[in-house]
Amino acid sequence: MKKNIFIIVALVAMALTGCNFLDHEPDMRASINSKEKVQLLLVSAYTQANSAPLCEYSSDNVIDNNVPDPRTGQANAENPLDEMYNELFAWKPVKQSSNDSPKMVWDGHYTAIATANQALEAIKKLEAQGINMNAEKGEALLSRAYHHFLLANVFCQAWKNEEASKQDMGITYMMQPETKVAPEYSRGPELVVNTNEDGDTVWIGGSLHDTYEAIERDLEAGLKLVSDEYYTIPHYHFNTKAAHAFAARFYLYKREWAKVVEHADYVLTTAEESTLAMLYDAQTGRDASNIELAFNHYIDVQAPSNLLLIATYSSSAYAHFPGYGRYQYNGEAQDYTTYGSGPCWNGQFPGFGTWSADQKLGGFCAKDYFAFEYTDKVAGYGYVRMVSRALTTNETLLCRAEAKIYLNDLAGATNDFRMWAQSYNVSGRMQMLEDSTVDLSQEKIVKFYGEKYGTKYAQELHNQDMAPEWVITPEQLPFVHCAIHFRRIETLHDGLRWQDLKRYGIEIEHVQGKDPARKLVWNDDRRAIQLPQEVIVAGMTANPRVVLGDNIDGSMTTAPSLKPNEVYTPSTPSYTSAASLPKSEIKLVEDEE
Repeated sequence: MKKNIFIIVALVAMALTGCNFLDHEPDMRASINSKEKVQLLLVSAYTQANSAPLCEYSSDNVIDNNVPDPRTGQANAENPLDEMYNELFAWKPVKQSSNDSPKMVWDGHYTAIATANQALEAIKKLEAQGINMNAEKGEALLSRAYHHFLLANVFCQAWKNEEASKQDMGITYMMQPETKVAPEYSRGPELVVNTNEDGDTVWIGGSLHDTYEAIERDLEAGLKLVSDEYYTIPHYHFNTKAAHAFAARFYLYKREWAKVVEHADYVLTTAEESTLAMLYDAQTGRDASNIELAFNHYIDVQAPSNLLLIATYSSSAYAHFPGYGRYQYNGEAQDYTTYGSGPCWNGQFPGFGTWSADQKLGGFCAKDYFAFEYTDKVAGYGYVRMVSRALTTNETLLCRAEAKIYLNDLAGATNDFRMWAQSYNVSGRMQMLEDSTVDLSQEKIVKFYGEKYGTKYAQELHNQDMAPEWVITPEQLPFVHCAIHFRRIETLHDGLRWQDLKRYGIEIEHVQGKDPARKLVWNDDRRAIQLPQEVIVAGMTANPRVVLGDNIDGSMTTAPSLKPNEVYTPSTPSYTSAASLPKSEIKLVEDEE
């Protein structure tokens, strides 16, 4: 969906990046003086930046295809899409501002927040006139909460508990439109509350605990007000189901298990037939004759499985093509997800196909593809767009299953896992019972994750290192591993695998080129991606970098250092020619028997 910017609202993003090209108090804003204008404004209250690549290339869902073959010693000589991928894979600060960079994510998310705050200011004035603005206010609050939540997930550590998270830095939580030129901001961990002359809070800078408290306040307030009453295409807005799916994920990360189930039940219902009808239609996706059809099936606005879709500017799909194929979904990353077995399937995961431009480089799921938005069809110029499936019923179902484990409802969790597998039962290739349901039992889950595969599917968890009170019993452990495994498959390319690694303290290794392995331990500072370099130069406190795992310095990831007095401009999407897009033939990788 093309977002129409109705009002100039990017002041916060500009301020937070340290851009000093505004030399006066700007007052170029249109007058938002009606219910309809607020609704138009809220169309733009969603980020146009894609945070998934930052997280995905930091995770264990990719490998370096240039690592020498242990049998022959031969290495590929593939290049990454750009230097950012070298830096992300090495868990180093990113020093550029291209599409999908930390700078683009920072700018895009804070611009969406600024739009939501501008809408809330207009709503306050309209409410004073006796106009009912509940639905619009609910959407604005939810958008503000959601985009701060995304920023915290990328640039902060994972939630630990009420006390430990007070020691981790949060992000600046914006609550009013910014009216000052180049203001100074804080992000904690000490709490700073900035107010205007009327005593209203403009922004909060504090710990991760403070950030989560602010998110929760907006989330709960928005849930009480959100409505589908004025949406033409609800899937592009915070509709009621999307709002509760967001709540389910938020409380999953915060480990408030009963609330996860409560909000997931709102989305999915507690009736099995109704739940199954809402899940992803994998058979149609696998039947697609080309990748464009498969991609469009994933982002279908009519599909009940899609709860919130967000159109972004993103070049990440290019990284799958020859010439850019250094870091790919390949090797062990594939072997223990879509190319591996599960507790109710043998061999390759039947749920969705793996497409490939060159099989030696690995494959990718069609949801990590792109569409081209022409701004000049005659000249063939425009922008590469990727539609993000921000919230889905399938992921919400797995949130509920995981929460049920900790509520000691192992039977309920197993049934949710079974329904998830049922939605991916393409051509009857899951292990089936006579009644045409997937054969998944508690006994099968215990056997698969407890005996057969060790740490390849069931990696060591550091839950009690994250929070001493977070106890997983021996009876619960195989089911937790099942949840993590299924989530890794479900969220492939979405960036959520990185969040699961962080919240469970799972340690991973990256082998880059001919260097020894780098290890990211459970409490490594590098689990919080470093802020954009431009933001740090402008005075924002950087994330600490005490490296507790292996940190190997090499020339392969070096880039020019930033100059303290260098002037930066906001990130903008790459404007390109359709003729420059990769033309490699993409094929569906045939299932292995």
